[in-house]
Amino acid sequence: YSGGTGGAASSGPPMTFPPSDQYGSGTQIKLPGGQTVSAPNERAAIAVRAALSRLGLPYVWGGTDPNRGMDCSGLTQWAYSQAGLKIPRTAATQTVGQKVDINDIQPGDLIIWSGHVAMYIGNGQMVEEPHTGDVCHVVPLRTSNAGEPLLGVFRPAA
Repeated sequence: YSGGTGGAASSGPPMTFPPSDQYGSGTQIKLPGGQTVSAPNERAAIAVRAALSRLGLPYVWGGTDPNRGMDCSGLTQWAYSQAGLKIPRTAATQTVGQKVDINDIQPGDLIIWSGHVAMYIGNGQMVEEPHTGDVCHVVPLRTSNAGEPLLGVFRPAA
């Protein structure tokens, strides 16, 4: 999400989700495939677990409702808010914290393009709310996104 007007709202009933603690505790994160990874700190781990707890949530452009639908930056903003960290609303403004090299990426880091953001979860994977018609899902880490310029990898919870 890169800002603007005309955001859609979901008209369906709220979804229910399992508690995020099913994805680990402390700095440990249990990934959907069964692997366990360590986050650099508990705040990053909480954010990753929160984002993973919304797998299957519909993408809603401009959405910020964790029970009805969010867009990419709504997901990352909400996930970090669960960890007690306030980050800006739109993808391009979430370039907060320490900028890190892609080779030093850690769970909780944000991969940010000019109009999209995803969160690295470890094991070469990221979680994202991709686009209208899709749902929050885990995909392999990538640096390209529909021709958008990559702004970088950022560590809000440094």
